[in-house]
Amino acid sequence: DKAKESNSILITTNYDTYTTSRLISQSVPVEYVMTTEKIVSFNLDDFIDEIKDKMLQTRYRSYPVVDDNNKVKGLISRYHLISQNKKKVILLDHNEKSQSVDGIEEADIIEIIDHHRVGDIETKKPIYFINRPVGSTATIIANLYFENSITPTKKTAGLMCAAILSDTLKFKSPTSTHVDKITANKLAEIAGIDIDDFAQKMFKAGTSLKGKTPEEIFYQDFKDFNLSKYKIGIGQVTTMDLSSIEKMKEPIIEYMKIVCKDKDYDLLVLMLTDIINEGSELLYVGSRKELIPKAFNINSENNSIYLPGVVSRKTQVVPPLSTAAMD
Repeated sequence: DKAKESNSILITTNYDTYTTSRLISQSVPVEYVMTTEKIVSFNLDDFIDEIKDKMLQTRYRSYPVVDDNNKVKGLISRYHLISQNKKKVILLDHNEKSQSVDGIEEADIIEIIDHHRVGDIETKKPIYFINRPVGSTATIIANLYFENSITPTKKTAGLMCAAILSDTLKFKSPTSTHVDKITANKLAEIAGIDIDDFAQKMFKAGTSLKGKTPEEIFYQDFKDFNLSKYKIGIGQVTTMDLSSIEKMKEPIIEYMKIVCKDKDYDLLVLMLTDIINEGSELLYVGSRKELIPKAFNINSENNSIYLPGVVSRKTQVVPPLSTAAMD
């Protein structure tokens, strides 16, 4: 009702933010933009050289790519294929192939802004690589504004402040630094918000899992990692009350087992992080699930352990898990 009153459109989807925004641009009715006769299309396994030759003989801007059932799987652009100019890309908040978009190796990476460990992304030439040990990439971006004497708009300042509060769990995370706190306060002043009140409302809205499926919960904040020789996926969900998702644990674990098998993971982990009591319960499945008790030196014979004081995937879960995977 509130959305109708403000003339806003709501979209419910299982995809992440990047994929959703990309798909929205493809949601224009096909009849508005395509020809209706002598349609030129390509198959998923067609060779690039053959596609180029066919494109040079026609004048269309984009061409549908179909599977063996003639179902459209996407579009291929004349410009990007025939032109020698690769897409210029800036990687934000990540620098690992497994966490980037498909085909990143074909892009021209011109900059990386991140606060995670240095991963396996390779570039063909020197680039600006800003990697700072702070709690949020938003802290880095905000300070790039300030370092260049640019004041962000009220809305942008509010968004960056929210990102810092979310990433640092309102400065409770061990990844949080003094720089994060100073930056968030400066942004809050520009945005005209009270940090304590804003954070309380934000976490209350953001931690609600009511009506969500196991899939939506598991992929809410998910990242892939290649640790030693193992393919590992780690998701994280924040809550203000762990008991509120007690009934969801078994369905989530069963869903994780399906994903683990279908996508050949060695280990899948979901962090259920209690931001009030500052601890996390780890749900885990996979052929190498013994890595979890090994990493945290805890005996466990089921699919769950509780780790008091652990709230950060980046600094408190990935490093010990990486060490266990290398032994």
